[in-house]
Amino acid sequence: MFNCSNCGYKSIGWLGKCPLCGEWETFSRQEPVSGKSRRGVPRKNSSPTLIKDITGEQVKRISTGMAEFDRIIGGGLVKGEVILVGGEPGVGKSTLLLEVSSKLAKNGKTLYVSAEESTEQVSLRASRLRGDFDSLYILGEDNLELVYKHIKEEGFKFIIIDSIQVVYYPQSEGSKGSVSQIRGCADYLTQIAKSLGVVIFMVGHVTKDGAIAGPKLLEHIVDCVLYFEGETISNYRILRAIKNRFGSTGDIAVFEMKCSGLEEVTKLAEIFLPHRQKSFSGSCVTCVIEGLRPLLIELQSLAARSNFGVARRRSLGFDFNRFSLLVAIIEKRLKLPLSGEDVFLNVAGGLKINDPAADLGTVMAIISSFRDKDIPPSIVFIGEVGLAGELRRVSNINMRLKEVKRADFKQCIIPEVNLKEVDKKNNLDIKGFSSLKEVVDEVFK
Repeated sequence: MFNCSNCGYKSIGWLGKCPLCGEWETFSRQEPVSGKSRRGVPRKNSSPTLIKDITGEQVKRISTGMAEFDRIIGGGLVKGEVILVGGEPGVGKSTLLLEVSSKLAKNGKTLYVSAEESTEQVSLRASRLRGDFDSLYILGEDNLELVYKHIKEEGFKFIIIDSIQVVYYPQSEGSKGSVSQIRGCADYLTQIAKSLGVVIFMVGHVTKDGAIAGPKLLEHIVDCVLYFEGETISNYRILRAIKNRFGSTGDIAVFEMKCSGLEEVTKLAEIFLPHRQKSFSGSCVTCVIEGLRPLLIELQSLAARSNFGVARRRSLGFDFNRFSLLVAIIEKRLKLPLSGEDVFLNVAGGLKINDPAADLGTVMAIISSFRDKDIPPSIVFIGEVGLAGELRRVSNINMRLKEVKRADFKQCIIPEVNLKEVDKKNNLDIKGFSSLKEVVDEVFK
């Protein structure tokens, strides 16, 4: 068989271009490994057990020492868990896991396997970070069979593999980084974690398309997939849970990269609402849900007369198709002539949102810029906008309102159908409307 090293596509013959991912010269021949020669980690003898007989001690969470990291993985680590941390080169994956491993070393023997860098290079980085690395073990090895030998003999409880694309498993065919090697290494490490009850972190690089390099099967093997995102010109990094068997998905944690390492950011309003005390046209605040976390973000819009005959539409951090749909709703239902206007939309802070509850805020920002009228900075807009211009119900309204109140906003505009769900203990000035026109008349009266 011939496998594509980029996406894992299989073919019985060599192909110049992969029909699945479109990459050239990525096919290599992979010889199958016979069942007799393939060896794995022996599992402990076990027998069927009733769920009710499993004690809480067996599923007890282990804290990493970083509150934000614990929160997005579900409250802590679970014995036998395998976590894959992906991200672009230079974003700070190794720095993050080096800090996590220094804190885990206080709970049990921790081993940092550095297959990409020498142990001296890792030690040099550790000297710049704020952390206690006296109890952390480091191993410069890329052969996983030798790594397993050290884990078993020394009794390590936490293992960091940096990275999955560089290590190799002798029983798997192919060179380092090939599809068969990555799959074989991930499967072998998972067997180690489940049989010995240890926690394993794996670093994974991403391709130019933003996916973790290697077969998609890699994400199905592990228990948790975290993406570490960030712009090279920004000091802020976002850790996002894409898959989590022991917690929620879609949740995020924000870190700030400093000269002394990564620092957790708990007051997100400082990032996403830096100018909340000032009001200017084309800006409004909305509340979205990322995983289980409500976030207040600023939406900025700019509507300017088009000089090229064809109006331009651009959106950053907001789905373009939905943005175009909302512009069409404004033109049809509110009779505003946007066909000759260039309309731009930006989500402040660099966050990418998919929550439909941001529709109302988006529409209000566009109208504010078009009419050049300010929206009071004390108002938060929450609501999904339908094609008829109606405001539709949003989920988790009380969770959103609590976040609005905690941030000291005075007023919140929501869909009328959500009013019956609002907690009466909330002292916010909450107004409910059934249509987009009613909101516009109220705000710009």
